[in-house]
Amino acid sequence: MSDEQTPGAGFTLTLKWTDYASKNLNARIAELKRRDQRIQSDAIVDGIQFLRGVGSRASQVLPAFYLLTGSGTPPKPGTEVPAWKPTQAAMLDHLALQSISLSCRAIFDETTKRRLTGKRFANSSAGTLSAIAAYWSKVSKRPEEDAIKALTLLRDLFRLCAQPKRLLLEGKSLLERRVGLLKYHADRAPAHITLDPFVVDLRDIIHVVAAISVVGAIIVDFDPPRPDRPNLKYFNWLDEAGWNAAKAIFPDLAMDRLFVRFAIHEQAQGYWKHPEYGGFKMLTSGLPAAIGYWDSKDEAVASEEPRN
Repeated sequence: MSDEQTPGAGFTLTLKWTDYASKNLNARIAELKRRDQRIQSDAIVDGIQFLRGVGSRASQVLPAFYLLTGSGTPPKPGTEVPAWKPTQAAMLDHLALQSISLSCRAIFDETTKRRLTGKRFANSSAGTLSAIAAYWSKVSKRPEEDAIKALTLLRDLFRLCAQPKRLLLEGKSLLERRVGLLKYHADRAPAHITLDPFVVDLRDIIHVVAAISVVGAIIVDFDPPRPDRPNLKYFNWLDEAGWNAAKAIFPDLAMDRLFVRFAIHEQAQGYWKHPEYGGFKMLTSGLPAAIGYWDSKDEAVASEEPRN
């Protein structure tokens, strides 16, 4: 036997593998189509689920607002800024504003299809509100009469603000017009590549964020996210936690908490419990002044003054 190899002899190594990307993708698409069926439910169930969704979205706007203001706060002179910090600030500024405007758009959705929308809740009948109130009363151990008062205030608010943006801009209350401005932002900047304009001032954002937070506080007082802790003043806690988180990321954040002298849950309760004291008007027009933000200068007049 010889150890010599035949000249030109060799071997071929063939590697084969299967890329399952398309198959796996199609499986996810099929699952989406399977789930994307209309869930048949009545107006009562839809109303309860809609309000829970509003409470969930409301819990996102306060932390987003503090990140928005923190990211826009310039560092103090002489502060050494790491190279990554401006990128972090720019991204959080961009994402926080989109989160707020899209939450506003989702909460005050004006479509009337059989979905969980503000417009549909605004059209809730007295019987539907009574049924939701009975459920809320059972969950929260509060009187059903209180739940009816709270739901009536919420329905009135959605009747006012779950409208097309062009109508909101013609509204009488500050909140209507400010929701309209944020809806324009949501429908343009986050949703499209566009040259269409939008104009939003920080005071507009403050009012909408504050109003949504009060709405969230009303909802979770009757349908708490933590049933094991029904007495947790969730939005009071969230206001402090959101501000502390933003302060940890942006130590130079100068703005104080929106509700530092304004107990959200206690004020919210006053709005629905004593409607004779103008709680609805306070929510739609007086809330910014109540938390310390009002227009102390007539900027419209100032912009018309001749310049040298």
